[in-house]
Amino acid sequence: STVKWLQIEASSKCNAWCPGCSRNNGGFGLADTFTVEDLTSERLEEVLQMFPNLETADFCGTFGDAIAAANIIEQTEIAMRYAPEVLLRTNGSLRNEDWWRNYAKLLSGHRHNVWFCIDGLEDTHHLYRQGTDYHKILANAQAFINAGGTATWQFIPWAHNEHQIKDCIRLSQ
Repeated sequence: STVKWLQIEASSKCNAWCPGCSRNNGGFGLADTFTVEDLTSERLEEVLQMFPNLETADFCGTFGDAIAAANIIEQTEIAMRYAPEVLLRTNGSLRNEDWWRNYAKLLSGHRHNVWFCIDGLEDTHHLYRQGTDYHKILANAQAFINAGGTATWQFIPWAHNEHQIKDCIRLSQ
């Protein structure tokens, strides 16, 4: 009854090959012991029922990108029934602008925030978020925001991109 915030691993699938991610071998192929699967909607509901005072359901992947889950819409709908706030963190390069507009509409009227993980500008973002498309991420984020979605730009500073922090802050606004 004291748990207020729950991190949810919606999927172990991801389109990115980030060198520091524990799901792969330094950015090159999946680890041998890694299982690729989505959290079932039934299991999510079963778990969420155990937390009657939950305030935030946070789809924050450690091993995957929540948007890669085939059932992320249903997972989101379930989370919205149990938590007054839904958060989701993503590299943002999956799906298309129409999907993101519809996702914003789904979240409309519910406290939410989607964190788009963008580590720099076009010339540096791909150095860590390998396998993602910078322009597609910006287009998806803009479509989500324009449709009423609340979004945050998550930026991890590295030696290769820290000189771009101020430019990214300006662009994010």
